[in-house]
Formats: sequence, C-alpha cells, structure tokens
Amino acid sequence: MQTLTQSQFQTAFEHGAVQSVEIEPIGAWFAVKFLTLKGDAMLVQARKSEPRLFGTVDSALKLLHKLGVRRIVLDRLERWQPEQAGLARRSRPDRAEALTRAAEYDRWVRAKVETSRADPRPAIADDEWQRIRAAKLAEREAVQGDKAA
Repeated sequence: MQTLTQSQFQTAFEHGAVQSVEIEPIGAWFAVKFLTLKGDAMLVQARKSEPRLFGTVDSALKLLHKLGVRRIVLDRLERWQPEQAGLARRSRPDRAEALTRAAEYDRWVRAKVETSRADPRPAIADDEWQRIRAAKLAEREAVQGDKAA
C-alpha cells in the first residue's frame, strides 16, 4: 500500500490520479484511504509514515472538503471501536503546566506594570538613572570579585 502526505495527496487528486476516497475506522479513530492509478494508498502524517488518524469523521471530512474531494465512501463501520479512545488518549500535563506558568507570569508582569504606573513618585532623570545603574554594577562586580578571591 502506498502512503501519501496531505500535499502529495492534493497533487495526485488535482492531476486526476485519485479514483476514489474512503474513510475507514481504525480502532477509535478514522483513516483516509484511497485508490490511485497505481493502487491502494493511505494518507499519512507529514513527517512520519504512520497513518494520519482523525478523532471524528467530521474532522476527516473537513480536510477532504478543503482539498476538493466531493465524493467519499464511509466503509467498515463495524470496525469502529469508540471505547478505545480513552485508552490511548495522550495526556499533556506538561503543556497544561507550561500554560499555567505562562498565565502566572503574565499576571505578575501586569501587576508590576500597574504598580509602576500607579507610583506617585516623580520619574528619575536619565542621567540620574545612569549614575545609579553604574553604582549598582560596580557594587555587583566588587561582590563577585570578593567571592572569587
């Protein structure tokens, strides 16, 4: 069986090399298979040779419609096993944790900006700030020099 990525499928379809398209269940998901002039083929992921699996028939139909396919066969539904969806579902707690940290950081930055804007003290002149910054840098270098000795 041939394997084609989405872009390869699109090219073959546009040039009339695809004779029929079908959506077939594989466990709890759906794969897109088709018949080309050279034989049976399957839609695969862009960077892997694994089948591109869709969680619903609807998501597969949307992609195929976008690619211009207007006639699709839905076959072998007796093989569909929706109860398997929960067994193989990937959990991404790492992503949820990263998003939580990003939201916390965003709140922290916004609070700092609001505090700064609400500060009634006058702004520091640029030359005064440069003097303060140079003094702090010299102090840091002195502390680091003491640690190295």
